[in-house]
Amino acid sequence: MKLVTVIGSAGFFGVMLSIGTGLVPFFYLAGPSAFEEWFATYFVFFLSGVFITSVPAFIGSITLMRRSTKESRQRRLWRNTLLGLVVVYGVTMAVHLPLNFSFWSFELTDAAIIANLGWWSAAHVLRIAGAGYASYNAFRAVSTAE
Repeated sequence: MKLVTVIGSAGFFGVMLSIGTGLVPFFYLAGPSAFEEWFATYFVFFLSGVFITSVPAFIGSITLMRRSTKESRQRRLWRNTLLGLVVVYGVTMAVHLPLNFSFWSFELTDAAIIANLGWWSAAHVLRIAGAGYASYNAFRAVSTAE
């Protein structure tokens, strides 16, 4: 379970980092209508990477936190791993899902696409940070002897 959780959280961090460093610049360079067309057609393919990395990390961090001794360093680190993942899920639910649906609607003006993409990109920094925090704490949890 520890290995799955560490690999899942590190993989999830990689997915978030790739979206942020690879796709966000492309989104801005493509132009509003090209971005909207690409996003509507292809962005859904990134969801499998999100799910196959974050779900095992999420389940593993809950399981390992519950298995660890109360008030232990291990428990705190697994809790922090879970907290990082929850932050990412929260930002996704509050910001990214509504914006994704607006992009998929094909009802936005070019100015609205650019404005929404600005919010999407800014909030994505929080997702990268949350996934990185989760991954860091999962690694520390397996590296710490208790």
